[in-house]
Amino acid sequence: MKYCIIYFLFPFLVYAQNQKGASPKANTQSRSLETNSATYAVVVGISDYQDKDIPDLRFADKDAEAFANFLRSPAGGSLNTDHLKVLLNKQATMAQFANALDWLMENAKENDQAIVYFSGHGDVEKKTLTQPGFLLCWDAPARVYMAGGAFALPMLQEVISTLSIQTKAKVVVILDACRAGKLAGSSVGGAQATAANLSKQFANEVKMLSCQPNEYSIEGEQWGGGRGAFSFNLVNSLYGLADANQDLVVTLQEVGRYLEDHVTAEVAPVNQMPMVLGNRNEKIAIVDPSILAAFQTVKANQMAMLSAIDTRGIEEDVLGTLDSTTLMIYKLFKKSLEDQVFLEPATQCSEAYYQLLMAEPRMKRLHSTITRNYAAALQEEAQQTLNFWLKVNLTKNMQPGSNQKTPFSKVKVRIQSFSKYLERAAELLGNKHYMYKSLMARKYFFEGYLLANTHNNPDKNLGEMALAHFRQSLKWEPDQPHVYWQMSRVFGHNLPEPDSVEHYTQAAINLYPSWIKPKVEGAFLLFENFNRWSKAQVLLDQAIQIDSTSDELFNVLSLYNLKQNKFETAEHYIKKAISLDSTDGFYWYNFGATLKSKGEWEKAIHAVKTAIQLDSAFAPAWRLLGNLYTKTNRLAETEQPLLKSVALDPMLYNGYVDLGKLYFQTNRINEAETSLKKAISLDEKEGQAHFELGFLYSRTKRFSEAKQQYEKAISCDTTNKFYWLDFGSLYLEYQQYDKAIEIYKKSISIDSTYNLSYNQLGYAYLATSNFILAEQALKKAIFLDSTLANPNKHLGMVYYKTNRMAESRKFIQKALSLNPKYAAAYIALACLDFSEGKLSESLENIEKAIANGLGYMQLIKDEELTLLREKPEWKTIMKKHFPDKFKD
Repeated sequence: MKYCIIYFLFPFLVYAQNQKGASPKANTQSRSLETNSATYAVVVGISDYQDKDIPDLRFADKDAEAFANFLRSPAGGSLNTDHLKVLLNKQATMAQFANALDWLMENAKENDQAIVYFSGHGDVEKKTLTQPGFLLCWDAPARVYMAGGAFALPMLQEVISTLSIQTKAKVVVILDACRAGKLAGSSVGGAQATAANLSKQFANEVKMLSCQPNEYSIEGEQWGGGRGAFSFNLVNSLYGLADANQDLVVTLQEVGRYLEDHVTAEVAPVNQMPMVLGNRNEKIAIVDPSILAAFQTVKANQMAMLSAIDTRGIEEDVLGTLDSTTLMIYKLFKKSLEDQVFLEPATQCSEAYYQLLMAEPRMKRLHSTITRNYAAALQEEAQQTLNFWLKVNLTKNMQPGSNQKTPFSKVKVRIQSFSKYLERAAELLGNKHYMYKSLMARKYFFEGYLLANTHNNPDKNLGEMALAHFRQSLKWEPDQPHVYWQMSRVFGHNLPEPDSVEHYTQAAINLYPSWIKPKVEGAFLLFENFNRWSKAQVLLDQAIQIDSTSDELFNVLSLYNLKQNKFETAEHYIKKAISLDSTDGFYWYNFGATLKSKGEWEKAIHAVKTAIQLDSAFAPAWRLLGNLYTKTNRLAETEQPLLKSVALDPMLYNGYVDLGKLYFQTNRINEAETSLKKAISLDEKEGQAHFELGFLYSRTKRFSEAKQQYEKAISCDTTNKFYWLDFGSLYLEYQQYDKAIEIYKKSISIDSTYNLSYNQLGYAYLATSNFILAEQALKKAIFLDSTLANPNKHLGMVYYKTNRMAESRKFIQKALSLNPKYAAAYIALACLDFSEGKLSESLENIEKAIANGLGYMQLIKDEELTLLREKPEWKTIMKKHFPDKFKD
C-alpha cells in the first residue's frame, strides 16, 4: 500500500513532478503572480529509515527526487541550489529538516512562493487531542517520537502560518506521509489519525487527500511504472483529462470528480476514495491543447494493467490473530504467486490456497487485497509480454524472454497458459471491474496469436480461426494495435492477401504511430511474400524515422536488398545488425544466407554454424547448413542437418523439399518421393515440391505423373518461368514437339530475357526441321548469354542441316571451347566430319564423346549417326568401349 498524499494548493499548483502539461493558475479572485517573485523549496524523501523497526518505503525518495527534478526544470522554475534544498534518506534528519525550514522562512519574501514537500512516514503515538501527529524524519525513534527525530505537525503548521500570514508568501505544502506500516501508533490508527489532523481546513487553503482517514493510498507498478493511484491520476487530471466541459480550465470540482471516478475504479477491489477540500470553483490549471493532445496519444497507447499492492500494517495486524495452519496457507499462497504456480496441481496451487483463505472469516480484512494480488499475478506475464512487444524501439523486441529470437516452440509453452490465467483474473475481479474488458480482450488475443503463429504456410481453416479470435478480442476492446498487427500476419501467411496486409498494418500504425514493429514486419510481408517493393519501402522509411539504430530494422533492410539481388547492400545491413547484437542467431543465419547468395560458401557455413551455436533449436539454420553442404559437394554431410531441421520444426515445408532433392541426387528415389509428398501434405498450394516431384517422375519415365505434378506446380504459380520451362522439356523428351513449343513460348512471355527458354525453343524447332525459327531462337539465346555451349551447338546443327558447313563447324567448335567436356558437341562434330568424308576424324570425335560420358543407347539411337554405324570401324569402337552391350 502507499499513503495519503495531501496537497495544500496555492497559486503554484501543480505540474506533473517532472513533466509538462497543464499550466498552473492562481486563484484569480484572491491572488496574482508577480513577475519579480521568487520560488524557494524544501524537498524531503525518506525510504530507508535509520531505525530498523520503522518499515522502509518503496518510492518515497524516488518521488521526492522526481519532484526536485521538476523544480530544477524550466517547467518548475529552473530552481538552483540557492533556491532549492533536497534532503534524501539519511540527509533528512530532523535537525536538517528544521534547518531547511528556517532557511525557507529567512529567504521567502512577500509574494514569493514557498514550497514544502515531504515524502515519508506520518504517525501518532497515541490518539489524543494533544498529539496531532508527527512527520518521521530519518533519525526518528521507532517508539517515542517526542524524544526527537520526529517533526510535530503543529511545528509545521507554525512554519506555514508564518510564511502565509506574516510573510505573505504563497505557500504550497505537499505531505506524502499517510503510509501503511507497523508503526508505534498502529494500534490506535496512527497514520489515519495523522491524515485526519492534516485534513483540517484553514483559510485560503486547498487540500487534496488521496484517501479517507480510515483507508490507505494504493501504489503499484501499473501507475507510471511505480506511482500512487492518486498521484498518477492527479497528474492526468491536471494535463486536462479532468476538463469535462472542455473550456481549457481545470477546476477543483473537475479534479475531485476525476479522482473519485478513476482512483476508486483502478484500486478495486480494495477501497480508496480521494478527498478534495476547498472552494470547488477554484481554478487549478490552464490546459495547453497541443500538449494535452500529445499526452492523450501517449495515454491511449499505454496498456491497461493491474498491479499487486502491499499489505504491510494491515497484514501484520490480521496475521497476529491467526492459527499456525492458516498462517502456513497464507505463506504458501504468497509463495505460489511468486513462483507462478496458479491453477495446477489442484491441491497445491494459488487457486487452492485462495479458496481456503477466502473461507476464513479472520482473513476478511485482507480478502480484497488477496483477490487483487491474485488477479494481478495471473495477468502479469501476459502484461509483460504485451509491454515487450509494444516497445517503440524494436531492438530486443521480437519475442518475450531474454533472447529476442526465442524460438516460438518455447514461447508457445508459456503463452498457452495465458488465456486461462486471464479468464480467471477476469472472474476474480468481476464483470463490473474496469479491467474486465481488457482481460477478456487479451484472452482472445493470445488464443488468436497461438493459432496465427502455428506456421507460415497458406492454411484457410487456421487463418479463419485465428481471425475469429482476434475479432472477438476487438469486440471487447476495439483500439488494440497489437491485434491488427497479428491480423496482418494472418493475411501475410495463412490467408495470403496483400491488400489486407496493408490495411491491417496501417490500422495498427494509426492506433500507435510511434510503434516500429508493424512497420518493419508489414514491410517484410509485403516484399517477401508479394513483391510489393514500393509499399515495403515506404514502411521501412517510416521505421527509420522512428529508430535509425534498431538492429532488427537493419536485419529486415538486409533481407529487402537480398531478395533484390543487391548482395553488397544486404551484407552491409546485416553486418550492422550483428555489430549491434552479435548474440542473435537469427542475424548470423541471415548473414549466412547473404554469403550463400554471393557464392562465398565456406564463409556462409561459418556464419550458419555460429547461428546454430547461439540457438541450436533454430530449424531454418540447420536447413541452410544442409544446403551449403550440398553446394560444396559434401553430400555425405548434408542429410543430418536437413533431418535435424524437420525434427525441430515438423512444419518446415522447405526442409522436406531439400531432403527430397538430396535423396534424388543420391539415387534414393523412394525416399525422395516420400519427402516431397510430405512437403506437399504440409502445403499443397506451394509449387516447389510439386515441381521437384514432377522432375523426379520425368527422370524415372513416369510421364503422366510428371505431367500432373508440373501442372499443379504451375497452378500454384503461373508466373514461374522455371516451372514452364521444365514442363516443356517433359514434352520435348517424349517428342511431343508442338506442345513443347507452345509451353516454351509461354515461358518466354513471362520473361523475354531468359536465354534458356530461347535455347529450348530453338532445339524444339530444330527437332521439327523448322530451321528458320530455330535459327532465330538460338541466335536470341546466344545474344542473351554468349557463354553457354548449348545454343552454339544447336545452332551449329541448324547450319549442318541447311548445308552451311563452315558456319556449322564454327559454332560447334565454339560450343566445345566453352565446354570441352560437352559430349553432344563431339557427336555433332563427328556428323559434320563424316559428311565431309573425314572418317578418322569423325571416329575420333565419337571416342571423345564416349570419354565425356555419352552412353551406348544414345549412340545407337542418334539418327544422325545412321550411316556411320554401318562402317566396320564403328563396330571396333563399340566392342572396345561397350563389350558387354554391343552385339555384332
